[in-house]
This record gives sequence, C-alpha cells and structure tokens, in this order.
Amino acid sequence: MASLRSTPFTARPGLLGALLLLATLALAGALAQQATRAAASHRATAEGMLGDYAAIAAWQFTREARSWLGFGMSQAENVIAREIPAPGKGPLPGPEMLRRVLAEKECDCVTAGFARTVFRVTRAPAAQLDADGDPLSAATRTALLDLFARDTTPAQGPRRWRMLVPGQPALPHADDMVLLWRIPEGATAGARTPTRAFYGMVVEVAQIRRPLEGAVGDAELLPASLTGSMPRDSLVSLAVGGPGSPPLFRHGRTTSPQFAAIDTVGLDYGALNVTATIRPEAASVLIIGGLPATRIPQIIALLALTLAVGIGALLLLRREQQLARLRDDFVSGVSHELRTPLTQIRTMSELLESGGFRTEAERQRATSVIHREALRLTNLVDNVLQFATLRRRPKHAPAQSIRLEDVIAEAREAFLLLAATRGSKLEVHGRTDILVRGDRDALIGILRNLLENALKYGPPDQTVRIRIDRPNGTARLAVEDQGPGVPIGARERIWRPYHRLERDQNAPAGGSGLGLAVVAELTALCGGRAWVEDAPGGGARFVVELPLASDPVVGA
Repeated sequence: MASLRSTPFTARPGLLGALLLLATLALAGALAQQATRAAASHRATAEGMLGDYAAIAAWQFTREARSWLGFGMSQAENVIAREIPAPGKGPLPGPEMLRRVLAEKECDCVTAGFARTVFRVTRAPAAQLDADGDPLSAATRTALLDLFARDTTPAQGPRRWRMLVPGQPALPHADDMVLLWRIPEGATAGARTPTRAFYGMVVEVAQIRRPLEGAVGDAELLPASLTGSMPRDSLVSLAVGGPGSPPLFRHGRTTSPQFAAIDTVGLDYGALNVTATIRPEAASVLIIGGLPATRIPQIIALLALTLAVGIGALLLLRREQQLARLRDDFVSGVSHELRTPLTQIRTMSELLESGGFRTEAERQRATSVIHREALRLTNLVDNVLQFATLRRRPKHAPAQSIRLEDVIAEAREAFLLLAATRGSKLEVHGRTDILVRGDRDALIGILRNLLENALKYGPPDQTVRIRIDRPNGTARLAVEDQGPGVPIGARERIWRPYHRLERDQNAPAGGSGLGLAVVAELTALCGGRAWVEDAPGGGARFVVELPLASDPVVGA
C-alpha cells in the first residue's frame, strides 16, 4: 500500500484531473472554433450568393429600364426634330409645340398629356425661358437657366435628350422632374457644339412609372432555371429612386435590405438608382438547402455538455481516489485489528503448550485472554462478511416478535469478559417487557457493535449503560459511554462505510470503519433508524429506534 500511495497518480489526483479537464475543454473549444468558422464561412458564402443574385436582378432591370425609357424619349426626339428649322431658316417654335407634336408619335410612353408645364430655353441674347402651363418653381427655373448657360449637357449627335431628377448634379436645387431635349447649333454637332435651345416638360412621377412597369414585365430578373414558375415578386423586390430622394417606383413587397444590390440606370436617365433585394424566404429556392441556420446555440450546448462531462469525470476520479484512500485505511485498520488479537492468541497458546504458566490461575487468565481476543476476531470477521452480504444482496429482515431483554442479555454476556479486562462495567436500565419486530441475529449484531465501540473508544474503568425505553409507540435502545463523544459536524458521516474520525485514525485502538455502517444497514433492514447524540453524563449516546411488535414472542 505504501508504494501505491507514492505514485504521482494517487499523490496528485486533483492536479491530474484538472489538467485532463483543461485539455478536454481546450480540445472542445478548438473544435467548436473550427465548427463556428466553418458555419460562418458557409453562411457567408450563401449570403454572398444571394447578394450576387440581387446584383443580377438589378442589372437585368436597369438594362430593360434604359430600353423602355430611351425608346419613348428617342421617338419624341424624332418628332421634335421635324418641327425645328435649320439655323438661319426661321425662328424656333414656342414651347406649346411640344403638346402638339408629342401627340403624333406612336409610343405613348412619353406624352405631353402628363406634363404640368412645357418650356423652351433659348439665347436672346442671354438665356431666356418661356413656359406654357403651370408656372415653374423658382428653383427649377434657376436650375434650368444655369444648366443652359453652362452648356454641360454633352452632345453625342445632332440632338440629345436627358431626364433630370431632383437631387441629380445637373439640377442640384430643383424640385421638379424634367424631360429635356437639347437642340444643338448646326446640322452636324459634336461634343463641343454649342447648345441652340432646350425643349422640355415638367412631368408627374406617373410618367416615369409607366415605362418602369413595362421594364419589369420584360426583364428576366433571375434565370428561369432557378425560379421555375414562382412569381418574381415573391423572390425579388425592386425600388427605383433618384439620388437622395424617396423611391419613385416599387415592385414587390418591401423586405429587409440584407441581401440587396444597387445599379444605376445612367446619367441620361436622371441617375436613377435601382435597388434589387432578394427576399430571405427565397433562399430555399435559390440555394440548395436554403440559408444555413446559425450553429451558435448547438455549439454552446455541446460545450456545456463537454464541460459537464469533464466535471463529472473529475468528480468520479476524485471519488475513486477517495475510495482508494478509504480502502487503504480499511486494510490498514483491519490489519491492525487482526494483528493485536492474533499476537495475543499466539503468545498465550505457545505459553500454554510449552508449560510456561506455573499456576492454575495463570493458565485460566491465558484462557480468558484467548477467549477475549477470539471474540474480537469473531466480531471483526462478522462485520466484514455481514457488510459485504448486505451490500451484495440487500433484503428485508424476517418479521419476528423478539423480547428485547433477551437480546440485551445475550450481547452483554458476550462482552462481560472484555469489559472486565478494561475495568469497565455494563449496566442495563429501563423496561424489560418490550417486544420488537425484526431479526434476532440483526439485533444482536447491532448491540454487539455498539458495545464494542463503547468499550474500545471509552476510557478504562468506565460504566457503559444500556437503556431500554418505549416512547411514542416505538422501542428505543440506547448505549451510553463515557468517552470523548462524537463532534456534531461528524454525526452524519460516521454511519458511512470505512469512515473514521480524524482523532481515531492514528489512535492505538484500531478499527475497520464498518461497525457503525453495519449498525445503520441492520437497523434499516429491521424498519428502524439510528442516530448519535450527547450522553447525559458526557460521552456518546447511540440510539436505535425499532418498531414494536404485538405478536407473541417467537419460541415463548
């Protein structure tokens, strides 16, 4: 046993267990980190794919929107061109010309019927604006005159049209939406050709919504191989608006901008921005398996489970070390308990065999010693065997009616010799007519263990009292000694197997730590309970409470 205790494993179980727990948690943490990174990467890839789909939808729509808006404006440009005389061939027509000629074009995407105001800007000799319809706001008038004076509109052909939206750099202070056609000087014009005149009109938002609705109908926002027959507004929502202004046009339900992309129709189209947003519920259609859910709760749960398992393993390791220590203490105590009586028996038997005793009194004393030590050995072996039997095959004690006085007399008789050798007395107090229900051998085993402990741990020349009482419809058997007693904090632990008080672990009186555990087991089998308290005159008072019996005494 000494070599077992000297090993590092048993010497430092707490440190080893802590290291194992930390290693387990470190490994679990590393695995959790890798799992978190993999899940985050998987989700980021899926979210990136949805963002790419949103960018495709925005690009597809801007391409169709330019086609629809440009078609109407180009047709209007061709109609206006027929009404404009060449330079030096006559005066420019007034702004009312727009209302007349736009009604003649084939496409109704751009029509003066939606115009609140038509206007013309010319040089005469300074910039001059003539309007027909509702008066232009001061901000819009100032912005148009400034634009004409700066001549910042590029000329990429004989004529060029533009859409101006409030907030666009060309009209930073205007508050109206304007469709504008530029008339350059000369029949052939380049990028530096000066502007001859502006024709335009202030329109309502509906004038822009109509071609945008047509663009939605023609645009294949997402490949049909992905969406199948699902309505496009259930997958994608669109919003079209000018720089820094509320959306002019929406398609589909408003959704979270988590998976969105922005594209622009172009500067000539009012620098309108198109925002395409993939709806979160479309993830299951566009991505195999849908958008991965977060794994954080599962990872936290697994880490908590790992921690619980690690702590459980540490507690089991600690418990194993405690049991090993108890086993060592038990073997040491039993060895001490066996060595002393065996030495006495061997010594006395050798002297008897060799004729070492000269008188009959000495021989009788030697015989008494052998009898006493044999009794101690018998009690020890009985306790070990009985405890092992109870632990392997727990059972209920036979239901018998037993006179408690007979049990006390038998147990007292067995310990009179041992008490005499220590100069102690065994006294019995209380009633003698109490019948209990239980097992006779179990009751004798309970009393013998209590008497042995009282004589072993009490002082010499003490009086051990056995008291019998009948309170509250139960039988109560108590054994009182005059020893040091049992500390209050240890009164629950002394009933555990192999447990011994710290003050007794190195005391000359050995012990196996099983006596009181056997008492507790046997008392429970008889349907009773046991506890310890202070004795009235000092020392310990061990109490066993048993059920009464109303049947006749067995064997009476």
